[in-house]
Amino acid sequence: MTGKVAESVKGRMLFFLPWEFDMIGGVDVVVDRLWREVERTMPGRSLIGIQDWSFEGEKVDAGGRKFLHVNFPAPSGPQPLSPRYLLTAVRRLPTMLRQLRTYDIQVVNFHFPRLNVYPLALLKRAGLWQGRIVLSFHGSDVKEIDLANPAWRVIASQTDAITACSAALAERIKALGLFGQTPVRVVHNGIDCAHFQAESGDSGVPAGTPFILNIGNYVPRKAQNVLIEAFARIAGRFPELKVVLAGGADDGAWQPGLRKLAVELGVAERVIFLESIPQRQVADLMRQAICMAHSALDEPFGLVVIEAGACRLPVVASRIGGIPEIVNSPEYGWLYEVGNPAALAEALEAVLDDREEASRRAGNLLRRVQDTFSVEATAARFLDACLAR
Repeated sequence: MTGKVAESVKGRMLFFLPWEFDMIGGVDVVVDRLWREVERTMPGRSLIGIQDWSFEGEKVDAGGRKFLHVNFPAPSGPQPLSPRYLLTAVRRLPTMLRQLRTYDIQVVNFHFPRLNVYPLALLKRAGLWQGRIVLSFHGSDVKEIDLANPAWRVIASQTDAITACSAALAERIKALGLFGQTPVRVVHNGIDCAHFQAESGDSGVPAGTPFILNIGNYVPRKAQNVLIEAFARIAGRFPELKVVLAGGADDGAWQPGLRKLAVELGVAERVIFLESIPQRQVADLMRQAICMAHSALDEPFGLVVIEAGACRLPVVASRIGGIPEIVNSPEYGWLYEVGNPAALAEALEAVLDDREEASRRAGNLLRRVQDTFSVEATAARFLDACLAR
């Protein structure tokens, strides 16, 4: 990050998340990396914002992260200025404004923006807060925008900048037609390769086990069923090989069907399910795995793809969303047609049958991640988006 950009920051920045921070989901990881890089170059000039109804103020966690717990109350119905919300606003907005002034917050960067943006947009429209509102979209948040809700029009009118984690997602935002002339800047997620490689934790898989790795929450769009079906096609050729699925449990509705599918296809004993693993365990799994198989039906960016690249792990991934922006040539990995188990099985066989070629492509991907998807570049682009007038 250049000194010129750093010097242009006035006041402090708040990277806001509308939920409890636990480093399980990908957005938490993105914000953590962004905050750490900004803190490294501009100590004390940024905070991670947490939506909190019970505690207000600053906290520091065991990892040294600096949080500001704040309540940005979101309207709950199609009429944002309902009597109930007006009562909430009268009670909550003065406290919000006091916190913004106390901590000298001049930029609020909403990650995974929801209607929590609305009360701040009201303060800005009323001239009570003169800071900048920046919306950073990560994928399914775009689908949650209700164009019929007038609160979103207020939010759009007060938004100063918008970022998307991929060009594919940027096009989806533009297609909404909500944000008028406000440009959508593409800011790819980044990673500190050396830091990620150094993370250590028990992988949860016995040492020496050969396995294909899939990282993703247990939800339908991650399509772990496609990988299980593909694995069943090649399992006979590679009798020692296993598949490791690791991700957040979500509401628990998707995983039972995956287990049933593995039983039906005769590979249940060779599919390992891991849940809600910490970030350090992800790095260990990637160091042990033969390759990463990313089977998603919809992927705005593909954070685990650059993490695999950082670990020099060969990547097989569906050609969808932002993934072709990372693996933009066969020199970096294998892409297959989304939702096609036969095509995925063929790509996995290519990796397993020619480990030398797989290693070569993984080395190329590592260099591409280091050059193009560094956390330094990501933070600099975020700052530019947040501060550009």
